[in-house]
Amino acid sequence: MGCQGVKYNARQEAKYVKPTIAVMSFENRAPAHMKWQLGDALADQLIDRLLHTNRYVVLERQQLRSIMAELRRGNDRRFRQTGRPKPGYLKHVQYLVKGTITDFGHVATVEGAWKLLDWGIFGSSSYAIVAATLYVVEVQSGQVVASSSVEAKIRDSEAGAKGKYDDMAFGGYTFYHTPIGRATSKMLDKAVNEIADAIAERQFQPKIASLINNQIVISGGRNRRIKVGDEYEVRTTSQQVFDPDSGDILGHIVGESTGRVRVLQVTEKYSIAKPLSGNQYEVGQALFKVDPKRAKTPAMVSSY
Repeated sequence: MGCQGVKYNARQEAKYVKPTIAVMSFENRAPAHMKWQLGDALADQLIDRLLHTNRYVVLERQQLRSIMAELRRGNDRRFRQTGRPKPGYLKHVQYLVKGTITDFGHVATVEGAWKLLDWGIFGSSSYAIVAATLYVVEVQSGQVVASSSVEAKIRDSEAGAKGKYDDMAFGGYTFYHTPIGRATSKMLDKAVNEIADAIAERQFQPKIASLINNQIVISGGRNRRIKVGDEYEVRTTSQQVFDPDSGDILGHIVGESTGRVRVLQVTEKYSIAKPLSGNQYEVGQALFKVDPKRAKTPAMVSSY
């Protein structure tokens, strides 16, 4: 029952950055009370869908408690700061996904208005509805980069369905063939798309990873479709452009050109290149692929 529309193929996996994310247990504010632990159950199902897309590195939820504790210690002046990693780099988590369940149950139209029904009395005129508010938080800054409401509603044509969920496991095959299960699946797929729109469209940018014995080590290898003979223009570290009112990132100004390199060797995750021109190379400088026959200058402003 996973979301198929946003799954990366091999070419897309090589093109885009895979952000590392962690999904927290949802807060359950739905008025209906069920036997299921909805907060944990929905988080687990969302993780399964996010993994299926091949667009993220997803941290196991069991590690969240230690990460959150370390983040709190990192911001506490009582703890030694020397040598402590910056918040946001702890275990390489870039984003936290949180959610609040606002509806989970059956509703019907009563005198022109929607009314929540008790789980034992819904019938042929009712709908299964699942809704949540979703938040994506950048760990390093603490900024909420996306907030959206996701909702799904499925017609339930079964009258007198009292007790049909009593012996059913949340997220199983049988569950997803019920109206509430189909509504849950539809809502989760919407959530996956919202997360993708917020953080999964940043293209991979090869950079200088290390300088060893007059050789330049580049981040990215066969996994990023880099090949022997590829040439790159090297530029100084880009600068972020911020909106002075909102503080939002508007884009990046690409730095000045410092030279050009050619790839000599490619491994699975990194490549080795030699300089063709220039000598001011530093770790972190960005590389822009060029056509050896047509040396185009890359655009000075990029936005991702």
